[in-house]
This record gives sequence, structure tokens and C-alpha cells, in this order.
Amino acid sequence: MKLTEPQVLFVERVGRFWESVSLGRSAGRILGWLMICEPVHQSAADLVSTLGMSTGSVSTQIRQLERIGLVERVTFPQDRASYFQLPESVWSMSMNAEFERLEQMRALAASAAGVLPTVRPERVSELALVAEFFTEEWQGLMDRLAERLAKVEA
Repeated sequence: MKLTEPQVLFVERVGRFWESVSLGRSAGRILGWLMICEPVHQSAADLVSTLGMSTGSVSTQIRQLERIGLVERVTFPQDRASYFQLPESVWSMSMNAEFERLEQMRALAASAAGVLPTVRPERVSELALVAEFFTEEWQGLMDRLAERLAKVEA
């Protein structure tokens, strides 16, 4: 499939965004295309052809995206191919993963109790405060998000 110029620009923009947050540009480009493609599912061959990526790169990136829950594999009866798509509510689900990361940050800070440095102890204490703040506020944020999503879907 040949992408339109606006599609190319969007896919590249999404790729650069995810590259900036350490996922990688290729994985980001796949996400960008899966956000706007029709049909919503694409085979690995479709991704290779449409995005001009190597088979190996698509395979590697898809595995990574599946592992972190941003892409899911779907199959259809009578079709031997696997297809990939964004799971429903993928962005809300990804925010739940952020909560888990905050909990892990909080635990890391707590584990530093016996090794707290005397010089600039805020290197640890600030992590504890930030993680504590966001873990305490997270459920309220997610509730507000759910309310907003429900309004849009109604």
C-alpha cells in the first residue's frame, strides 16, 4: 500500500515520538501505522511493504510491542497468516502500566533506606516523594479518564 503524504508525516511523527521515549523509531512507526490503517489489522508482510522496513526489523519490533502490550496478534479461520493490531483501549491500558512502574519506583526508593547518601540525599528522597505523590493520585486520574472516555463514547 502506498501511504499518502499526510499518513507518511503522521507515521514518522509517531516514530520520532516513541524514539524519544526509548521505544525506538521503527516500533513507533509500526504503532503510528496501526493507529490509522484500514483495515485495523495488518500482516507482517503488509507492514514490511507499507513502511519500507525489513522483515527482520518488523518481526523484532512486533515481538517487542506484543511483549509490552501495545500490539496484539489476531488470526482468522481459514487464513494461515497472523495479523497485528492495537488492542482495544490500548492507551488506557498503557497508562495502567505506568502505575505499575510508579509502584516499582516507590519500592526502589524504599529499598535505599539503608544506603541513603549523606551528600544530596534528595537523589533518593525526591524519587520517593514523586512516586508516592503519583501513586496516591493515580486512581483519581484514571477515574477521571474513564469518565471522559465514557462521555466521548456516548
